[in-house]
Amino acid sequence: MKFLHFRKTNHLAIAGFLLPFLCAGFASFCVLFGRGDYTSYRFLISFLGIVPVLLAAGVFLSVKSIPLIEESGDKDYAYSGLVLNLFFALLYLASLVYCFLKFNHP
Repeated sequence: MKFLHFRKTNHLAIAGFLLPFLCAGFASFCVLFGRGDYTSYRFLISFLGIVPVLLAAGVFLSVKSIPLIEESGDKDYAYSGLVLNLFFALLYLASLVYCFLKFNHP
């Protein structure tokens, strides 16, 4: 009986793939439970502080996992995680521009 040879999992690629979804959920939670008070410190710290850090961590993990594709596989997770992180970062920047334009004009 021949033993199956499993490749080592590329944990960085999987974490980089899942982080934009965590970030989107966290941002949605902040907006939904902000109760319309988008100028409070709690909302500003979470939306302007934690969300970009999570997105940057996702991009970092996705880029860091690309050299590990040869030895551990998970090519799909690495590249799709990078694309998703960049897409969510652009979506986040667009929402920031929209919010600043909407809330700064009386």
